[in-house]
Amino acid sequence: MMRVDHEPSNSSRHLAIALLVASTLAAVARPAAAANVWTIPGTVNAGGLNNTRFVSDLAVTNPGSIPALLTISLVPASGTTPSQVTLAAGATLVYRNALNVIWGAQGAGATQVSSDAQLLIRARTYNTAASGTYGVALPVISDERLLAPGKAADSLWISQSANGSSGYRTNIAVAFPDAGGGAATVTVYDAAGVEVGARDYSLDAAGFQQFGVGSFAGAVAVARAEVHVTRGRAAGYSVVVDNVTGDSSLFTFEELPTGYQDVVVNGVARANGRNNTFFRTDGRFFNPSDEDAVVKVSFHASGNSNPNPVSSTFTVVGGRILDVVDVLGSLLGLPVGSAGAVRFETDSSVAILCRTSNVDPLGVNPGTFGAQQKPTPLLSFLMSADAGAVITGIRQNTTFRTNVGFAAGPDGADYSLTLKNTFGATVATVTGSLGAFGWTQPNIQDLFPNATIPDDATLAVRVTSGSVDVFDSSIDNASGDPVVTPIMPLPVAIPSSATIGPQGGSVRSDDGRLTLKIPAGALAAPVIVTLTPAVSTNTNVLGSAYALTPSPLPLGKPALVVFRAAGGPAPALGLVSVSLAVRTASGTFVAMGGRVDPASGTLSVPISSTNPSARAGETSARTALDGPDTFLQFLSNLVVTPEFPTVLTDGHMPFGFSELLPPSAGGREMGYVADDRSDFTVRWRRPRRGTISNTTDKVIVYTAPHRISHAIASDLFWVTIRSSRVGYSVRFSLPVTVLIVRRNWRIETEVVVDQPCAFFYTMGYFWKEQGTFSIGDNRKITKNSAAIAQTSDPSTIWGLCSQIPHGYTAITPTGDFEVDVQFEFLNGGPLSFIDVSAHTLVIYGHSAWKGGSATLTGPGASPFLVSVGANSLGFDLNVSYFEEGVWFDGSRAPSVTTHRHRIFSVDTP
Repeated sequence: MMRVDHEPSNSSRHLAIALLVASTLAAVARPAAAANVWTIPGTVNAGGLNNTRFVSDLAVTNPGSIPALLTISLVPASGTTPSQVTLAAGATLVYRNALNVIWGAQGAGATQVSSDAQLLIRARTYNTAASGTYGVALPVISDERLLAPGKAADSLWISQSANGSSGYRTNIAVAFPDAGGGAATVTVYDAAGVEVGARDYSLDAAGFQQFGVGSFAGAVAVARAEVHVTRGRAAGYSVVVDNVTGDSSLFTFEELPTGYQDVVVNGVARANGRNNTFFRTDGRFFNPSDEDAVVKVSFHASGNSNPNPVSSTFTVVGGRILDVVDVLGSLLGLPVGSAGAVRFETDSSVAILCRTSNVDPLGVNPGTFGAQQKPTPLLSFLMSADAGAVITGIRQNTTFRTNVGFAAGPDGADYSLTLKNTFGATVATVTGSLGAFGWTQPNIQDLFPNATIPDDATLAVRVTSGSVDVFDSSIDNASGDPVVTPIMPLPVAIPSSATIGPQGGSVRSDDGRLTLKIPAGALAAPVIVTLTPAVSTNTNVLGSAYALTPSPLPLGKPALVVFRAAGGPAPALGLVSVSLAVRTASGTFVAMGGRVDPASGTLSVPISSTNPSARAGETSARTALDGPDTFLQFLSNLVVTPEFPTVLTDGHMPFGFSELLPPSAGGREMGYVADDRSDFTVRWRRPRRGTISNTTDKVIVYTAPHRISHAIASDLFWVTIRSSRVGYSVRFSLPVTVLIVRRNWRIETEVVVDQPCAFFYTMGYFWKEQGTFSIGDNRKITKNSAAIAQTSDPSTIWGLCSQIPHGYTAITPTGDFEVDVQFEFLNGGPLSFIDVSAHTLVIYGHSAWKGGSATLTGPGASPFLVSVGANSLGFDLNVSYFEEGVWFDGSRAPSVTTHRHRIFSVDTP
C-alpha cells in the first residue's frame, strides 16, 4: 500500500516515509460491483506437462425468487472485459471452458463473480484427453473468507516426485483478487516438520501466480505447505497431479483446526465400482502441537444405521504428518467391498484430509484418478432447523454419471429431495431416511427412477428431522475419474423473531453473527422465539450481546448456537478462543462442547437449556430462578500480550497468555460451567526461526534470529493449553505468529531536471542519493552514513541557461556535475521513531543538494531556489515493508522535474 499526498509547496515541509507492518495497513481495495463477491482461483484454459490440456467449467445458480444481476471478471484482467449477466430466479447458468466462452482467452487465473444477490457457484478444472476427462473441484471463496494480511493457512497434501514419469507433481497457486495485488510467502515442510523450501508470491495488481514445488523445494513425497499473507488479501491451494494420468486433486489453503475435532469424511471406499473401477481412500493427518494426539476412527458402513460402528485408535506424533494409504484397510482392517463414511474424534488439534482414488489394486496399470475430500464437523451437518441445501450442475448421460452420498448424524435423518432443471422448474420429488450414522450413496437415476435427469440439474435437500451430510461425485464414464463436491447451504434471510414449532426452525440476530437453531422435536408447541440486541457489561465481548425470549426456552432436545467470525469484532487468536456465555438469574455460565468449522469460519455450540445452573459440587452452584431474559454473548476468552508481537532481528520480546474464561470449543463434552477463572498450564513448541526462554512458563521471552531472508519474516509456533477442573477438562492448541523486522535500511533518491531554456539551450541534470540508517532497540533511528554522491548520467547533455524561465537560478556545471547529498537530521532534532507495538516505523528527514555554482537546499524539504519563494521537492509517502525496492514518485516537484524515492532493507552481516 502506498499513499502520495499532493499538498502545496512549502519550504517548511519535510520528507516523511512511513513503513507499516501488514496488520496496520489501511483497508484494501474491494471489487466495485456488488455486496456479494466470490473468488474462484484456478480457472484455466492452457496446456500442461505431458501433453495435458486443462480447461475450467463454471456453474452459477440463482436460488432466490427474483432475477439476479451478476458480473463475471477474470483476475488478472489481461485485456478482458467483465461480463454482466441477468440470471432468472431459480435458474442455473453453465459455462464449459469458461475462459474461452466468456472472453475467448487462454492462460490461468482466478474468476471473480459479484452479484446483488446470494448465488450458488460450482467450478471444475479438468484435463481433457481421448480417454475422457480428469478433473478437480475448484474452491469458491466468499469475500469474507479471503486470507487477510498476517493470516497463515495450510494445505496438507504436497507430493513431489523426483521422477516426472511416475508419482506426483504439485503446483502451488496464490490469487490476489484486490486491485493493489498482494504478497505472501509459501513454505513447504516435510512429514517431520523440517522446512525444505520457500517461495515468495507478490503482485502489485490483482492477479494469480502458480509455481511448481519442485522449483523451490525439490522432491518430497509427503509434505504440507503453509502460506503467510503479508500484503493484500489472498486465496490459494496446492494441486497434486498424477504424472502418469494427468489427473489432479486440489487442497485449499485453510486455517488449521485448533480444538477438539469431531468430523466425518463422507464417501470413503475400499471397493469395486462400475466400469471396472476400484476406489481406495487415503488420508493425511497433521498434528501442529508439540504433544502426541490420539485419534479415534469409526466406520459408518453402507446401510440404514450404524449404532455400533467398527472403531480403532491411532496416534499422530506432535509436529508431524501421518500419511495413511488405504484408510479402511490400514486403520480398521476392513475387507474389499467396504464403503461408507469415517468419523474421526481427536483429543486435541489435528488437521485431517482424505483423497479417494480409482486405482488398480494389483498395480499393473500405474497412476490414479482421485478426488479430494474435506471432513465435515458433525455440528455442521445439514439439520431440520436449516432452510436446506443444494447440489448444482448434476450430469447423468452417456458421458458422466452422478452419485449422491448421504451420511446421517447421531439421530439419523429424514429428508426430502427435489430435482430441478436449469430453469428452476421441478422435475421430480422423493423422500428418504437413514438411522443413526446410516450411510448410502445411490446414483441420481436410482433416486429418481421414473424421471429423465436433465443436464446441469439441481438437487435440493431439505431435512425434516435429524441431520445429514451430503456430497455428489461426478464420474467420467470413460476415464472413471470422480470429482467430489460438497453440498451448498441455501442462502436465505433468517429473521430475528419467528414462531417455531415442533418442526424446528431458526432465528438470527440482526447483525447476522448469531444464529439459534432449534431442531425438530425440541419444542412441543409453537413458540415465538426472539433475539434482541443488548448491552454487555463485559469488556471482552465480541460485538453485541443478545437477549433471548422466552426465558427459559422449553427445549426437549439440544439446540445449536452458531457464531460467525465475519461482520464484526473478531478474536485475535481465532474461534477456539471464544466462549459462549449465557447469563440468567442464576449467574453467568459458559457453554462447552462446541466445535470450530475452519472452512466456514463458524463456532457451533450445543445447548440443552437456556436457563443453566452450575454443576453440582461447584461453589457457585445456585438453584435456577425464573427471572429476566436469558442473555447470550460471545466473549474472547484468551488474551495474548502483546496482541501482535513484533521484534527486530536479534531483538527480544516477552509475551504470554492470560485465560479469562473456559473456551467453548476447548472441552470435549456438552454442558455448562460456571463463570470463574481457572488455572491452566501451557506447553510451547519451539519456533522455527528464533528461540524461546523455556517451554512451560505462561510468560516467555522470544529472541529473534540474527538474519532473515526478507525485510520482514514471520515465525509461527504453537502453544498447547490445558485446564482440568471438576466437571470438565480443556485441551487445545493455538498458533502464535511473531513478525520479525530487519534493523538496517537504505533510502535512495533520484532527481532528474529537464528544463528548456532560451536560445534553444537545455538545462538537464540527473543525480542520485543514498543513505543508510538502523532501527535500535530503543525504537530510535540511527543514521549510519552520509549519502553516496554519484556523477551525472553520461547520456545527459548539459546546456547553459543564462536566463531560465519560471525564475530558476542559473546553474553552470564545471566538468562533471557532482551532487553531494546527505540524509540529514530534521532541524537537528531526532530523525525518527519506531513503535514496534503499533507496527509503525516513521522516518522524518530532508535532503540537501549541493552542486556547481548553485546550492539547492531547504530546512524541511528539497527545494529549487527561485526568485520568489521555493518550490518544494518534498512529499509524504507511506510504503509497506513489502514494497521495498519500488520507486514512488513525488509529484510536488516542478513539472519538468522527476523526484522519486525507494527504500531497501539490508540483512545483518
